[in-house]
Amino acid sequence: IVERRDFAEDLWSIRVSPGGDFSFKPGQYATLGVITPEKHIERAYSIVSAPHEPLVEFFMELVPQGELTPHLHKLKKGDTLTFRKVAKGRFTLDTQSGRTNHLLLSTVTGIAPFVSFVRSLHKDWKEGRFPAGHNLFLVEGASRSWEFGYRAEIEPVAAEAPWLKYVTSISRPWEDAPWK
Repeated sequence: IVERRDFAEDLWSIRVSPGGDFSFKPGQYATLGVITPEKHIERAYSIVSAPHEPLVEFFMELVPQGELTPHLHKLKKGDTLTFRKVAKGRFTLDTQSGRTNHLLLSTVTGIAPFVSFVRSLHKDWKEGRFPAGHNLFLVEGASRSWEFGYRAEIEPVAAEAPWLKYVTSISRPWEDAPWK
C-alpha cells in the first residue's frame, strides 16, 4: 500500500503498487486479499484509478462482520496485501454502440468504476481524443454527504467538462446539517 486516505470511520481508499505491469479498462475490477493464519481471503474490488495512472486505487467500506474488510481496514501505508495481476469484468463504457447518453447510478463505494470512467475520459477530452457526442449523467446517492468520497474530485470536472453532469443526493438530511 503506497497511500491510504480515510473519508469516514468506515470508508477509505488505498493506492497500491501492482509490482509490475497491470493493464485494465475503466470499469473493471481486481481481486485483493489478505493472508491470515487460518486462510487466504480474497474479494473483488472495482478499480477507481484510470489505466494511465501508475498506482491502482480502490474505495472500500468496512463491513464489521465481513470476512475481509475488517482485515483490510487495519492496513496502512507500507503494509502488503495480495493482488491478482489480471483485471476482470465487462462493466466498461460502451462508446461503440451508437448510444451516446450514459446514465450512471451508484451509492457510496459503487462510484469506483465511474470515477475510473471520469478520470479516463477527462484525460482523453483534454488531449482531444474524447468520443464525440457522448454524455455521462452520474447520479450518486448516500445516507450522508461525507460518504461521497470522490465528490471533491468529480465536481470540478463536471463544472469544466460539458459531457459530464454530476448529481448527489442524501437520504438522511436530518443527520447532516451542512448539506444543501
